[in-house]
Amino acid sequence: MKIFLTSKLHFKDRNGFSLVEVLVTAGIVVLVSLGLFRVFITCSLLAEMAGNLTTAIVEAEDKMEEIRNVAFDTIVGSYSSGGTPGNTFTIPSFNAMGVVNIDPTTSPNNADLLKVEVNVSWRNKDGRVVGEDKDLDGTIDGGEDINSNNILDSTAKIITYIARK
Repeated sequence: MKIFLTSKLHFKDRNGFSLVEVLVTAGIVVLVSLGLFRVFITCSLLAEMAGNLTTAIVEAEDKMEEIRNVAFDTIVGSYSSGGTPGNTFTIPSFNAMGVVNIDPTTSPNNADLLKVEVNVSWRNKDGRVVGEDKDLDGTIDGGEDINSNNILDSTAKIITYIARK
């Protein structure tokens, strides 16, 4: 009987980890790794979205500069639906559509002032569309104008007033 007890005591004195400790540690490492992987995926999607937003804003600014360089009397006719170049434009660098909205009735007492708004909607790689133009065709379709203002709004939006020179 004494031999059995001493061998048991001798076994307890060994240094190392038990199987339960190793399994619990492995489970914790797996859970932390999965969480970090999820953070990595989310950060890459956000980085792509930030890049797309920057590109959309730059393209909207370019379109706004193009409109500013047109004669004041031809802005409404040229940048309305059916005009040349029209009220929509595509962005070739990624899947995006821009829409120009011109409001000549902003100031009824001042016919020499136009409110010009440029909105850009696009589809990210994950399929999410940023902006109200869900099918990226530049026209308001059913269910697209969420706030009912007759404008395809977007995160990438530039608004300015142009006055007759």
